[in-house]
Amino acid sequence: MSVTLMVSVVTAVSVLLRVNYDTWLDYRSDSLRNDAAVGVLRHIVREVRQCEEVTLISGPGVPLGTLAVRMPNGNVVVWEHIGINVHYGISAADQLLGDGITGLRFVGYERDGITPATLPQDVQCVQVTVDFSLPSRATSSRTLTSKVWIRAF
Repeated sequence: MSVTLMVSVVTAVSVLLRVNYDTWLDYRSDSLRNDAAVGVLRHIVREVRQCEEVTLISGPGVPLGTLAVRMPNGNVVVWEHIGINVHYGISAADQLLGDGITGLRFVGYERDGITPATLPQDVQCVQVTVDFSLPSRATSSRTLTSKVWIRAF
């Protein structure tokens, strides 16, 4: 009787621990994806704020966005969304910046922050939108957006 009772208790505890462990793994995965998306957004905003001009910006409706800016030291910094990864680099996007990103969009605005800019040299404000998914959540798609003004203007 005591062996049966002990087996029942151990089984119940192991099931409870397994469910809690799976929940923790899901939360950790979601947290890592969120941190990657926030990191990508912060990195782009910080660098664009310091740039002198935008040299290339993808169209506003393009989910696989590309942005290139010229920095004060003359380097051209490039961000590009490829698959579910965001790449970054000097002259070419050859280094992984963040993974698990489902969309990266850029919209350029003139100095008022409202009027869309049609040419890269007219861009004085950039709206950056980062989309990512959390597969373990009911509302799996999340979006982070920020506007950044170029200090050089």
